[in-house]
Amino acid sequence: EHEHGQAAPRGRSSSASECRLSMLMFAHLASAAFIASRSALLPTPATHPSAAATAGTRACVATAPRRGGEAVMAGMPLPAGSLVALATPMTSTGEVDIATLRELLRWHKAEGTDGVVILGTTGEASTLTSAEKEEVMAATREEVGGEMAILVGTGTISTEATIAATKQAKLFGADAALVVTPYYVKPSQAGLVAHFTRIADAVELPIVLYNVPGRTGVDMSVETTVSLSRHPRICGLKDATGDNTRAAPMRAVCGDDFRLYSGEDAAAREYVLQGGDGVISVTANVAPAAVAAVMASGRAGDAAAALAADGPLMALHRDLFCEANPIPVKWALHKMGRMGEGIRSPLSPLGAAFQPRVAGALQQAGCIASEEGASAAAGSVGWPSRDLLLQGHLFDQGLINQALDIIEKQNGAAHLSWAASPAARARGVLTLSRRSPARRRL
Repeated sequence: EHEHGQAAPRGRSSSASECRLSMLMFAHLASAAFIASRSALLPTPATHPSAAATAGTRACVATAPRRGGEAVMAGMPLPAGSLVALATPMTSTGEVDIATLRELLRWHKAEGTDGVVILGTTGEASTLTSAEKEEVMAATREEVGGEMAILVGTGTISTEATIAATKQAKLFGADAALVVTPYYVKPSQAGLVAHFTRIADAVELPIVLYNVPGRTGVDMSVETTVSLSRHPRICGLKDATGDNTRAAPMRAVCGDDFRLYSGEDAAAREYVLQGGDGVISVTANVAPAAVAAVMASGRAGDAAAALAADGPLMALHRDLFCEANPIPVKWALHKMGRMGEGIRSPLSPLGAAFQPRVAGALQQAGCIASEEGASAAAGSVGWPSRDLLLQGHLFDQGLINQALDIIEKQNGAAHLSWAASPAARARGVLTLSRRSPARRRL
């Protein structure tokens, strides 16, 4: 056992690997030093005295403890561009496949991915044991540490459990922690501020907030995000609301040193053009170079080039969510020969009805070759859709009941949105489009 009673990760019998892991954990036992400043447009809250005492630019980097006057290991800054929300490779029997994980990481490094997010939703972290998580963190650090930024998903439903997981991530060499809003319990905005503040105060590691109301049941407001951005260790946001109108206001208030990442692949290009820094991407699992190119063009302000690069990926952005993530992307990676077919219960392999659809999207993106004899029309196409015009007041109970009846008849597979023009909104115009149940929102 290593210091603090941490058990050595399983399956690492090599003495060289044990030595490297021991050195890695030793290098992260001491406290990290952080440099930060408050936003020029916002007052520094009294709960963050360290920010008031610090001048200069926020530096969300976990700096290394020193030994003999020399840095042992320095954390990397949060990057802009394409960060992959990495799927965890598993064998057909459901065992974590560390060798394949290493191959994936080397591939992403060669393809130009700017950062890697491990142990998130796409990585099936909630199904992994503590020992397996340690193996994933150690292998990731060994393969790409110091070359690609490593973010580790540490968010849980409990504040104390999240603090413990974040400390563990720091111990294993994470450059930052991705912390989701507590799910299921639906905390208030004040509760979110208290939750994230306690975590940031407790662990000397940069924190990236993660707002994904479709999975957690709670939406962290722009005001709450801005308030939390004042904390010197809260350094970014993964925004999976799909609302790109939030990017520009938060950029203006939070400053250029607060990272804004889209968490919606289909919306990421526009999010970056609106002022975002990049994307934490599921699509990048299968098309890393292409997603990196979209982000590079978007950050350069070249909308035409970004659209041209993103066009072949649009079917992937949609069809990798035809069932719950990461079911489709793990099937896609297996189809590409990048990993085994393993996935853990309660998730199950991609349904046969969806497999041609995902394969077609992979072909359109150039991830796999078109099958011999396949017709041009065999690729991925949009979901069947229909538009309805419902007229009435915006909060008219009859109108709402009509909409709910439509959703029920479609088995929940619907997307409802108010028309954009003020005149249409005044008439209560509602657009209904058929789409995947996994992507519905009202």
